[in-house]
Amino acid sequence: MAFAAPSVAPLAAGPRVSVRLATEGDVPGLIKLINQLAGEAKLLFVVPVDPETGVEDLRQFLQMTAASGNNAVLVAARGGALVGLATATGGVHAAKRAAVEVGIGVLEAHQGCGIGRALMAGLEDWARRAGIHRLQLPVVVTNASAIALYEKSGFTVEGTLRESVRVDGRYVDQYMMAKLLRG
Repeated sequence: MAFAAPSVAPLAAGPRVSVRLATEGDVPGLIKLINQLAGEAKLLFVVPVDPETGVEDLRQFLQMTAASGNNAVLVAARGGALVGLATATGGVHAAKRAAVEVGIGVLEAHQGCGIGRALMAGLEDWARRAGIHRLQLPVVVTNASAIALYEKSGFTVEGTLRESVRVDGRYVDQYMMAKLLRG
């Protein structure tokens, strides 16, 4: 399924932001983005990718993602560089194919100017086109800016995952948030 979210007008001072599905041509920039996010965001839980050995693995991952019908990797580009990404991972069993878990990350230097909102809108547009019914995500309960973004995007807290992740040597809670796509 082809998908390209429309470009987003300048959200704050600076160049336009575009959100689109990642392609194999994005692999070098995607590795750089993933590794930078892994170093910046302790609440994002990103696993770094080896810049040399990870290239082929990431290419194959993007191919499998595109072929799945219920998985996606979207990137946000600004000024020619990748500055954010969003992922959607759907279930394999037929009963769970229309529910996807999403993740989102924006480089610190580009936060607060609407890129997260653009990625969430792009994810929702992709999900509707793909026939997805439910978007869901876990978020650390102290991550106020992420929670605010998700609430603005129509997500609600469905419950608390007690002591589900370890941050700075201690277990912390996460909220499970979700949005149902209707109509």
